[in-house]
Amino acid sequence: VLDARVFGDGPTGVILAHMRPADQSSWFPFATELAATGGFTVLTFDFRGYGESTGEKQFDRVDTDLTAAMTYMGDELGIDRIFLVGASMGGTASLIVASRVAVAGVVSISSPAQFPPLDAEAVIGRIDAPKLFITSQDDVPAYRSQERFWEAAGGPKEQEIYEGDEHGTDIFASANGDALTARLTEFLTAN
Repeated sequence: VLDARVFGDGPTGVILAHMRPADQSSWFPFATELAATGGFTVLTFDFRGYGESTGEKQFDRVDTDLTAAMTYMGDELGIDRIFLVGASMGGTASLIVASRVAVAGVVSISSPAQFPPLDAEAVIGRIDAPKLFITSQDDVPAYRSQERFWEAAGGPKEQEIYEGDEHGTDIFASANGDALTARLTEFLTAN
């Protein structure tokens, strides 16, 4: 059973997928701010074994958990236009899911190209939806993954590279936090 929170009641859905070892609470400040725009219903959730979700951590099931969150948003909340936004592990899961099902757009923040056994780099070319790739230039593994994503992805695509070495949702607590919030909101609103 996955624990989740819903913010706002706008017509467009946004699912925020957390990084490891964080949980959904790492997204709460952004979820609150995005929901306050009135345009979005925002869903955060804990992957299995994290936070209040039951079960054991299973990295080969993060895509399954995110798909369940999408199903919930569609079936229970009645929203079928959904963006996926993920940090690190959650970003890899978001890219995997976006390669399988139609989404309004997908955002990858500091996401590994591979999160074994999941390989987002191998499937990113299948994503037709708008894509936004975000990383910090000195977060070397994530920066290298982003370079590979950029090369393999078709359009439409955008990228943002911030100074520093903050990873995933830790960027919100850095000097680039306000810029990240603005960039995400701009991408979601524009698409």
